[in-house]
Amino acid sequence: LTFPDAPLQRAGHGDLVETQDGETYLVHLMGRPVPGLSRCPMGRETSIQKCEWGEDGWLRLSGENLRPQETVAAPNLPPHPFEPEPDRHDFDEPDLPMAFQWLRSPRPERLFSLSERPGHLRLFGRESIGSYFEQALVARRQTDFNYVAETSVDFQPKTSQQTAGLIAYYGRYQFFQLAICQDETPGRCLTIMACPGDYPAGNLSFPLDAPVPLETDGPVRMKIEVKDLALRFFYTEGGADWRRIGPIFDASLLSDEAGKGEHGNFTGAFVGMQAMDGSGTGHPADFDFFTYTRMP
Repeated sequence: LTFPDAPLQRAGHGDLVETQDGETYLVHLMGRPVPGLSRCPMGRETSIQKCEWGEDGWLRLSGENLRPQETVAAPNLPPHPFEPEPDRHDFDEPDLPMAFQWLRSPRPERLFSLSERPGHLRLFGRESIGSYFEQALVARRQTDFNYVAETSVDFQPKTSQQTAGLIAYYGRYQFFQLAICQDETPGRCLTIMACPGDYPAGNLSFPLDAPVPLETDGPVRMKIEVKDLALRFFYTEGGADWRRIGPIFDASLLSDEAGKGEHGNFTGAFVGMQAMDGSGTGHPADFDFFTYTRMP
């Protein structure tokens, strides 16, 4: 049986749990596609279904046969709430907050430091976003269809091979990034890199007509807003009002199903901080904070 309009799709990989009161539940993986579009930006998520034992001795899902339910009856157990993930991280602790992950490397000390500049996450620029190997990328999962993410980056590039900024990321061929860079004419400036997921070329583009010169040498605050599949970048410097920069991007491209890569994944989209240094010097970028807030 298939349920193409069901809000929970690709359900499977389940495990059974029996509660202290003898109730039986099934926990399983699934994906929540964008309504009307078979793309799941949050990748694999976990769901739960109530089960019941039939008179014939077989275990079945409660409710409609084989169709995963969005809402199920809670077990007859006392509540056990967990502390919510904070919206803001100021990088004041010696360890990277649990919400964040880095990519691929068993040597995180080559990618980032929380001690070299206290109160900041320092990324050491490494290979390009398209690299299979060492990347300085620290990011957290996208956990909402609509969200706002913000950071402040202090970065002084010396060559055009060095960039750092805020990134919405699914994989090496699926990302949108706002970054500080160095250009021959305007000097220190902003650029946007976009890759919609085509393989093998990736179709990397630079959607701005020209790099946007920065007015100061200080930190630049950057923001991503994702609302109803529209992804927008903003920036500000020196305490000025927020400024929109670049076109509106299709946020659904950062999903398991949108990619046309060499192999499919189930990771879902991430949002975070990235630094690149093609010159091989590990040029640093300092991020003062990172916020992630759900939007209605």
